Amino acid sequence: MGMVEAFVFGLISGFEKSWGPLLGSAGAVLNLFSLKNDIEKMASRRTTKGWVFGYLGRYTFSAALLLLGGLVSFETLLGVFFGLMNLKIVSFIAWRWTD
Repeated sequence: MGMVEAFVFGLISGFEKSWGPLLGSAGAVLNLFSLKNDIEKMASRRTTKGWVFGYLGRYTFSAALLLLGGLVSFETLLGVFFGLMNLKIVSFIAWRWTD
């Protein structure tokens, strides 16, 4: 989905600004792996201590990606935003077909 978005952004705003969706999609995948690691740590320790650090780390990383995209251009900022939302959108839509 990120590749398609990058291609569409490239056609609309020029290919030099089309790396935003790719950066956002990569950030979303890294956030997902970080969340998975935090859940595994909490399950092995049988406690929920330490979840705040992981939570703040993930959202600080997302904010840094958005800041980086915003410093380049508005189109890149939109691309990073849509890239970060890809995983959430796909998760929301995919549950309808997982029976």
